Amino acid sequence: MTVVGSGLRGREAIAAFLLLIYPSLMFAVKGGMNGAFLLLLLLAAWSWRPSWDRETVYYLLSMASMPVAIFLSQSYHHHYSGHPYDASLRFFLGVPVFMMLRNLRFSVVASVQYGFPLATILGCLMLKQIDNGRYGISTLDLIHFGDFALVMGVLSVFSIDWTGREAPLLRVFKIIGFAAGVYASVVSGSRGGWIAMPVFLMTFTYFKMGKVSFRTLLMVPLMLFIAGFVAYALSHEIHHRVDDLFGDMTSLQKGNPDTSTGIRLQLFRAAAQVFVKNPVFGAGPEGFAGEMESMQKAGIVTPMAAGLGRGEVHNELLGRAAGMGVFGLASMLSIYLVPAGIFYRSMRSSVAKIRQSGMLGLVFVTGFIVFGLTAETLNLTMATAFYSLTVAVLLAACLNVHRAEAFQKDPHV
Repeated sequence: MTVVGSGLRGREAIAAFLLLIYPSLMFAVKGGMNGAFLLLLLLAAWSWRPSWDRETVYYLLSMASMPVAIFLSQSYHHHYSGHPYDASLRFFLGVPVFMMLRNLRFSVVASVQYGFPLATILGCLMLKQIDNGRYGISTLDLIHFGDFALVMGVLSVFSIDWTGREAPLLRVFKIIGFAAGVYASVVSGSRGGWIAMPVFLMTFTYFKMGKVSFRTLLMVPLMLFIAGFVAYALSHEIHHRVDDLFGDMTSLQKGNPDTSTGIRLQLFRAAAQVFVKNPVFGAGPEGFAGEMESMQKAGIVTPMAAGLGRGEVHNELLGRAAGMGVFGLASMLSIYLVPAGIFYRSMRSSVAKIRQSGMLGLVFVTGFIVFGLTAETLNLTMATAFYSLTVAVLLAACLNVHRAEAFQKDPHV
């Protein structure tokens, strides 16, 4: 019993440490996110003890669906390549990590709450000018950095009192983490992620009140509009990026589609046409890039848009639909919506810790849904590892085997 107990405590200590540092590793070390993910996967393999219930089965099927969609599309086109599986398998590999974490004490899993503010503060310390007055870090592009810093900043402040009433200094630490995340997002100029703020606030309001009234639906956007107006007036970065957006729309109306917004609209239209052309299997996991030359010749996209389209569609769902047809679209939706559904149901639990875990998970997933509207957020192995691991951690908190009765008996469980 002593050996087993000490072994379990050792695994818990390693897991807690990795959950604490993996958000910071993503910013500080190139490949650090994947390294932390691998170590947790090895730890899960060492202590493999699967447990099955309805939620776990749904979660497993959703995370395994992307490699299946890739294989079906490749089989249809008779073109096989291992590269598309590199990122997509990380969705699936998050499941054994979840199974390991859900069997550990809740306090061990919840140690991730300190990793979020630590990462955003570190990200701010690493800031340097990247492009045209926009600031970021060397290990991530501006869009990924700004979006990830924002969602981790929000998770920092929303995790206050997650495991019990916290000391004032710890609350201040999390509030600083929130401010750092918002600041990093603003100076990065990643404006696509800013539209997630109303969603975050609505989710938190529902968590606190148990409902979102009609009055709330009116007041929250009004408050955010006022806050946005003040930020626009006082922040040079926000002012500049918003003016850029209006400038893009003006240029588009004047017949110049080669702006940031105009190129995205061209690629969205092109992806929709590729999907309609082959709605079942798509153009292949990497086939959208091959469509750019013919679409440029047909005048569907400009040469500049075609060049950028060889990299990505700039929309997560359209990108999967164009590449893998209805199977890719259904897979991406399940990767979003199955965890979101579990998180939503957890928010209705009678146990406060479970409710807050569900809220944090729903904030995280909906953030990625919004981010994916204007960028393929999950097109990097590091980004996929970050999403799948964080979902696994927060699901483990919601579906922890020590939940409910144990929480009521021992607040430190």
